[in-house]
Amino acid sequence: MTDIKMIVMDMDGTLLNSDKIVSGYTKNLLKKLSSKGYKLGIASGRPIIGLKRTVSALGIEAYINFMTGSNGAELYDVDTDKENCFYQLSPEIIDEIINLYKPFGLNPYVYQGDNCYAYKSDGTIERAANNNHLGIVLCNLKEEIKTSQSKLVFSTPPEKMKQVEAFYEQHKSSKYRAFKSQEDMFEFVHPELSKVYGIAYYCKQHEHSIQEVVAFGDTTNDIEMIKECGIGVCMCNGTEDVKNVADIVTKYNNDEDGLAKELENILGLV
Repeated sequence: MTDIKMIVMDMDGTLLNSDKIVSGYTKNLLKKLSSKGYKLGIASGRPIIGLKRTVSALGIEAYINFMTGSNGAELYDVDTDKENCFYQLSPEIIDEIINLYKPFGLNPYVYQGDNCYAYKSDGTIERAANNNHLGIVLCNLKEEIKTSQSKLVFSTPPEKMKQVEAFYEQHKSSKYRAFKSQEDMFEFVHPELSKVYGIAYYCKQHEHSIQEVVAFGDTTNDIEMIKECGIGVCMCNGTEDVKNVADIVTKYNNDEDGLAKELENILGLV
C-alpha cells in the first residue's frame, strides 16, 4: 500500500494495551515509521490537554505529528504548534441534555482546563481524570459551566448502556449527536463532529488526501474515521459495529501489538 502517507490511531483499546502503555514493540515501529516520513496522528475522545500530557508520559511525543481530541472538536498540530477548536456545545444545550437523561440516574461531566467538572465523583470519572492527568472539581454543572464545551460525557454503568443508546436513538436532536466511547462512557458532541473532522482538517492544511490515511479504532466513536479514511482497521478486541464497517480486522488484540503487526502487513514491512 505505497499510497499510505499517514497513520491515525485511537488510544484506548487500540494504541494502548490494558496497562495503558505503548509496548516497546509498537513504540519501535512508530519510531521507524516516523523516520521514514510517515505522518502519525492520534484521534481520541480525550481532550487535547490530556492527550498532550499522555503522549509525553508515554514517551512517544517525538513521533506524533498531530492529535485530534474530544472526538474531533479539537486539533493540535505538533509540527506547527498550533491548536484549533471547532464546533462546541453551548451551556444551554448541555443543560437540556442533562435534564433529558436525568431519569437514568447517570453522572454527567465535562472537561474544562485542568479538570473534570462533575456533580459527584465515581470510578469512571476518577479513571478519566487519572488517564488524562487532570484533577476533579465537584460542583453544580449548571452554575459552574458558563462557556461552550467540546463535549459532554455521561458516566454510564455498563448494564445501562444499551438502554441509554436505545433512548438516544428514539430522541435524536439536530442540536447534538451521541455515541458510546467506552463501555461506561456515553458522549455528546456537536452534530457536525466526529474524529474524521479533525483528521480531514489536518489533511487539508497539509495538502494530503484522506485516502492516504490508514485509521485504527475499536469502538463506536471510531466508526466515521474507519469508514471515511483510505483504509479503516478495527482491532479484533473492538465492537461489532466498527468491525462491520472496517476494511480490515486485526488478527491480534491491543495486548498483542495488534496495531503494530497489522501496520507492518499493510505497509509491506514484513
